Amino acid sequence: MDWTFWAGLVGIAALWGVTQWAFSSRRMAERRRAREPESADAATNLDRDKAQADVWRGL
Repeated sequence: MDWTFWAGLVGIAALWGVTQWAFSSRRMAERRRAREPESADAATNLDRDKAQADVWRGL
């Protein structure tokens, strides 16, 4: 077993770790949104209102 085997093994482990971290943070964000649907809806409405105001301001 030369160094390329160990480098490949470390690379695979790093990719697996990054993937697990990404999916975990996505699941936590989904749970947070589900727990606070009113605040998530309010934030969406605020962003939509800002975008709509920008459109009307440009006319």
